[in-house]
Amino acid sequence: MILGYVDVEDRIYDLNFATLRLRVRVEVAAAQEGSRVTFSQVAGAGSASYRVLDEADATAEVSMDHDGKRVPLLRPVEGHLFRHEAGLLFFATPAHRDPDDPGFFLVKLRAMPSAVRYFFEDQEGREMISIPRDEILRTENEGDGVTVYVSAANVALPKEKIAYAVQLRPAAGVQRLLLNIGSSSTG
Repeated sequence: MILGYVDVEDRIYDLNFATLRLRVRVEVAAAQEGSRVTFSQVAGAGSASYRVLDEADATAEVSMDHDGKRVPLLRPVEGHLFRHEAGLLFFATPAHRDPDDPGFFLVKLRAMPSAVRYFFEDQEGREMISIPRDEILRTENEGDGVTVYVSAANVALPKEKIAYAVQLRPAAGVQRLLLNIGSSSTG
């Protein structure tokens, strides 16, 4: 799972604004071909492209799941959710941002406030979530949404996994995107 930001040039950053040297683009093709999500290296060769299967406006919220107790990471933010052949991709598109606290992550950013404002204003930065299908454990209806449980590598300790709960709302808008997704799904 990638949890972080993307800028106007489609470059992906982690929660500390460190570049991951990856780009992500949603490429709109002719109607009969459909759109594609493409992940590529910022420098050099190498890319992977997946057909978009469905999409919807949604609100996303992310927590770390510690034995059933959730620790909030991403406050609810409006955006757009894509289901592609290899998983899910969410881009935040909030109607407005608080100039004093422009990010929706609850973690403290290790950057100067002017740099954070520059990223969100001039670089049109926004939060993103990318979830590979094989990291999805299960989905559950919860309140007015659907929670996607994810097991992803720990950045600090790569051999250890962290459990995340990604809540997507409204259920009526996102449920069709989540049908048969997860490690046990066949497609």
